[in-house]
Amino acid sequence: MTRPATSSIDNAQYGKAGWWDADCRTWASLRSVTLFRLQMLRTWLGAVLPGAQVVDLGCGGGLLAIPLAETGARVLGLDQSRAALDQAIAETARRGLTNCLFQQADMQDTGRADGCADVVLLADVLEHLPRPERAIAEAARLLHPGGHLFVNTINRTWRSRFLAITVGEGCGFIPKGTHDWRWFLRPDEVDAMAEVARLRRLAQCGERPAIAATLQARAVVLRPTRSLAVGWCALYRKENP
Repeated sequence: MTRPATSSIDNAQYGKAGWWDADCRTWASLRSVTLFRLQMLRTWLGAVLPGAQVVDLGCGGGLLAIPLAETGARVLGLDQSRAALDQAIAETARRGLTNCLFQQADMQDTGRADGCADVVLLADVLEHLPRPERAIAEAARLLHPGGHLFVNTINRTWRSRFLAITVGEGCGFIPKGTHDWRWFLRPDEVDAMAEVARLRRLAQCGERPAIAATLQARAVVLRPTRSLAVGWCALYRKENP
């Protein structure tokens, strides 16, 4: 599958206000699916997160970073969108958090020190990048040996195209133009990128939309599934040199 040369992220849309506004429909589905990702992180890394140094690559408005900081993690959120970061910073200040920082940076070349992180997140990111392997390599560089990378993205299948784009975007659950099916990633593709970066997969889980709950919430609600045919998440560990 040939990937386009430029990012699929619409920066103007990505910087829209309302990341933390419960009445804002633009980010309603992203707020909802973030609850599922937090559940997976707590299931897989619950004992590790308190006190851990977490780097959230492509953190957006801080939907993952801020709740993780509230559980005791020390979180650094990095993103290229100044507008999204400003909303994350404002929410951090509103909650009085001092262990959660946000800075503007290229997630594929952060400029941070090698081995500075216990956990790195690539959540809802890889399907928007022209060279996802670069983000995975940067995540691996930031991790110390034994550190963990959490990834979630969307599989490149006809089912994911129908549910994420035809239904999700067509029915207004997700803003139109959010996704390009050509950018979706099969699990084996990400595993291969991770292997090059000396990352070994420890766990994997499929994500499926819960239809009734989604219709009721008017936002995508996810449930775990054994099938990886739509969305999926995985946990990797950095191997020793």
